[in-house]
Amino acid sequence: MEYFSYFDLCFAILISLYLVHRAKKKRDEVIIIKPEYEYYSKGLAVKFFATFAFCGIYLFYYQGGDTLAYYKGVKAFYKLFWDNPSDWFYIMGNGYNWQTWAMFDYDSAPPKYMFRDSRTRLVLKMTSIISLPALGGYFSTSILLATISYQWIWKAFTLACDKYPNIKKQMAISFLYLPSVVFWGSGIMKDTYTFAASCFCLYGVHAIFITKKNVTKNAAQLLLAMYLILSIKSYILFALLPGILIYTNFERIKKVKNTLVKILILPVSITVIATISQMFFINFEDEFGKYSADQILEEAAVQQHDLQRSVYGSNSFDIGKYDPTIRGVLAKLPVAVNAAIFRPYLWEVGSPTMLISALENAILMVVVVYFLFKIGPFRFFKLIGKDSYLLFCLSFTIVLAFGIGLSTANFGALVRYKIPFMPFFVSLFFVMNLQTKKS
Repeated sequence: MEYFSYFDLCFAILISLYLVHRAKKKRDEVIIIKPEYEYYSKGLAVKFFATFAFCGIYLFYYQGGDTLAYYKGVKAFYKLFWDNPSDWFYIMGNGYNWQTWAMFDYDSAPPKYMFRDSRTRLVLKMTSIISLPALGGYFSTSILLATISYQWIWKAFTLACDKYPNIKKQMAISFLYLPSVVFWGSGIMKDTYTFAASCFCLYGVHAIFITKKNVTKNAAQLLLAMYLILSIKSYILFALLPGILIYTNFERIKKVKNTLVKILILPVSITVIATISQMFFINFEDEFGKYSADQILEEAAVQQHDLQRSVYGSNSFDIGKYDPTIRGVLAKLPVAVNAAIFRPYLWEVGSPTMLISALENAILMVVVVYFLFKIGPFRFFKLIGKDSYLLFCLSFTIVLAFGIGLSTANFGALVRYKIPFMPFFVSLFFVMNLQTKKS
């Protein structure tokens, strides 16, 4: 098989065993002062298992797919590095043109559609760096990428544990063990980068502006995370920014002891959030591309039309036609959000990999419905309004789920696009369950 070798598989297994051993050693060193590290090596082991499963399914079962196309491009970069390092460095610092494309050998060039697209080209460049210590292997590169991305996911988990130390196990389920999230966020794909970056954004903002912890280091990582999201899947930043601004302002307001001052600050903060969001999306309109303010509604309607059932058959779904206007789009909010969070349903499964998400969705739906009936909608929003983390989780989930459900009609894409908000959405209900027990 073209991308498989026993040496690469054995090397990847050795790397994973060594890294898990190191993780256990680190856990034992810090667990007394940081109890959440009980889950550090366990989460990494789950991540590696998902990575091997992801690579194996696409290599042996599908024998193709985006991840193998990405790897073909990474392999081309890897070969170029050893054949002509100066050309490799030149390509790493430049975009697509006839000169950069001609530097690759015809027989080993990356897929042209990936090299021409700035988003996929960035994934190829970043992963090609990781492939160097992995000796260019498919499994080994995937394992190292999973290791690096895990560090940012771990940061979001530690933030959640710091805020809610009594439900560390539930937070581990949300961030480290959620099957569809671990599986779809563990291969050589755009989603692996953007999911990890999304997790770090909340942690980075909290560390810089709230706890003021390792500001320089966290600021550098935050800028990198935002750059990756903006360059690869900019619409995620569209969903992240309002929630992060709300979270930051509420956390800072909590530190104000005077109630009257809090009341006066609140409307000002809301106005500032709205203004910053509007200025951000206007100034970065080119970067947001089809998700920019003046194009997002029309683009969503076009995508729904292009991805209709007659094209993708049973692997697609339809939320119905709508007008590309604010009123027409908002009318689809409930059905779009429901589709992004809870579909595919069990009876809509069309492949083994989709079954993972369908089973997870079924369990999640039962839990959400039970919890909403248990506490009621009024108390639900009351609890959220008191907690900045819950406000972020709900805001990020609703905005991103709305955009995904509105513009995506293919289950294969849906199960991958939804993973950035899933840990936050699941953790939301664990936190609310804790709060209802306390009250």
